[in-house]
Amino acid sequence: MTNSITFSHDNKDFEIRTAILDNRYCVRVFQNNIQVSPEYSATLEVGQDFFSQYQESLVGQLVKIAEDDIRRGVYFNA
Repeated sequence: MTNSITFSHDNKDFEIRTAILDNRYCVRVFQNNIQVSPEYSATLEVGQDFFSQYQESLVGQLVKIAEDDIRRGVYFNA
Protein backbone atom coordinates (compact mmCIF):
# COMPACT_ATOMS: atom_id res chain seq x y z
CA MET A 1 0.00 0.00 0.00
CA THR A 2 1.44 3.37 -1.03
CA ASN A 3 -0.34 6.72 -0.88
CA SER A 4 0.87 10.25 -1.41
CA ILE A 5 -0.13 13.76 -0.45
CA THR A 6 1.28 16.88 -2.10
CA PHE A 7 1.65 20.36 -0.62
CA SER A 8 3.61 23.54 -1.25
CA HIS A 9 5.76 25.52 1.12
CA ASP A 10 8.00 28.52 0.32
CA ASN A 11 7.22 28.11 -3.40
CA LYS A 12 8.47 24.50 -3.32
CA ASP A 13 6.36 21.43 -3.99
CA PHE A 14 6.65 18.45 -1.65
CA GLU A 15 5.14 14.99 -1.72
CA ILE A 16 4.53 12.97 1.44
CA ARG A 17 4.51 9.26 0.67
CA THR A 18 3.07 6.68 3.05
CA ALA A 19 3.59 2.94 2.76
CA ILE A 20 3.70 -0.28 4.71
CA LEU A 21 7.19 -1.76 4.46
CA ASP A 22 8.53 -4.69 6.47
CA ASN A 23 5.59 -4.61 8.91
CA ARG A 24 6.04 -0.88 9.54
CA TYR A 25 4.05 2.19 8.65
CA CYS A 26 6.51 4.49 6.84
CA VAL A 27 6.19 8.17 5.98
CA ARG A 28 8.77 10.05 3.91
CA VAL A 29 8.86 13.45 2.22
CA PHE A 30 10.13 13.95 -1.33
CA GLN A 31 10.93 16.99 -3.44
CA ASN A 32 11.47 16.43 -7.17
CA ASN A 33 11.40 12.68 -6.50
CA ILE A 34 14.34 12.95 -4.06
CA GLN A 35 13.82 12.08 -0.40
CA VAL A 36 14.35 15.20 1.73
CA SER A 37 13.28 13.93 5.14
CA PRO A 38 14.13 11.20 7.57
CA GLU A 39 11.79 8.23 7.58
CA TYR A 40 9.01 8.54 10.13
CA SER A 41 7.88 5.03 11.04
CA ALA A 42 6.26 2.73 13.57
CA THR A 43 5.45 -0.96 13.67
CA LEU A 44 2.00 -2.15 12.71
CA GLU A 45 1.53 -3.27 16.32
CA VAL A 46 2.25 0.23 17.63
CA GLY A 47 -0.19 1.61 15.04
CA GLN A 48 -2.93 -0.73 16.30
CA ASP A 49 -2.21 0.19 19.93
CA PHE A 50 -2.29 3.89 19.03
CA PHE A 51 -5.67 3.49 17.35
CA SER A 52 -7.04 1.52 20.32
CA GLN A 53 -6.04 4.30 22.70
CA TYR A 54 -6.78 7.42 20.66
CA GLN A 55 -9.24 6.30 17.94
CA GLU A 56 -7.14 7.98 15.28
CA SER A 57 -4.62 6.87 12.70
CA LEU A 58 -0.97 6.77 13.64
CA VAL A 59 -0.11 7.28 9.96
CA GLY A 60 -2.12 10.51 10.03
CA GLN A 61 -0.05 11.70 12.98
CA LEU A 62 3.21 10.76 11.26
CA VAL A 63 2.10 12.70 8.18
CA LYS A 64 1.33 15.77 10.34
CA ILE A 65 4.76 15.58 11.98
CA ALA A 66 6.49 15.24 8.59
CA GLU A 67 4.62 18.21 7.12
CA ASP A 68 5.20 20.32 10.24
CA ASP A 69 8.94 19.59 10.03
CA ILE A 70 9.03 20.73 6.39
CA ARG A 71 7.15 23.92 7.27
CA ARG A 72 9.70 24.56 10.05
CA GLY A 73 12.53 24.12 7.55
CA VAL A 74 13.68 20.74 8.83
CA TYR A 75 14.57 18.90 5.63
CA PHE A 76 17.53 18.04 3.39
CA ASN A 77 18.10 20.15 0.29
CA ALA A 78 17.19 18.34 -2.91
